[in-house]
Amino acid sequence: MSKANTLAEWADNITARQMDLKDKASLTKAETSVVNKKIHAFGGEVAIVDRLSQGETVLGLARTLGISHTAFYDWVDRGGETRTAALARARARGGQSLAEETLEIADSATPQEAQVAKLRVDTRRWLASKMNEEYGDKQQPLVNIDLGSMALDALRKRSITHTND
Repeated sequence: MSKANTLAEWADNITARQMDLKDKASLTKAETSVVNKKIHAFGGEVAIVDRLSQGETVLGLARTLGISHTAFYDWVDRGGETRTAALARARARGGQSLAEETLEIADSATPQEAQVAKLRVDTRRWLASKMNEEYGDKQQPLVNIDLGSMALDALRKRSITHTND
């Protein structure tokens, strides 16, 4: 915008800025409406909280909804303290879900899949620690599963069994 020299130019500049603000407000309102409709079609706030409680990330959920993660967080902010608190509780439960999922991954891993399973377990454990302080590095793990050692022990047992036959 150029510098205004006359009163008429000042008035034009002010009018242009007001129009810009109205356009932005209109776009924000339209975006809010789209986000609300998509969340409602998905099952509403209850469905959102449920998915987050299952360990789904906000980014993954936003992709599923077809909205940006920024629009998702704006929706959370518009819901006030109640929605923000519900989101925090859901994320803490999601951390617990991810931590429990690591046990399933470790239990179903074969010796050939040990490295991939370890990566999956470590990634979920890290994410769980970010979602729920209970799983942070400050605490000692309740269960320490070393898939590499388990695979080596199984191979040693096989080789001892075969040499005794």
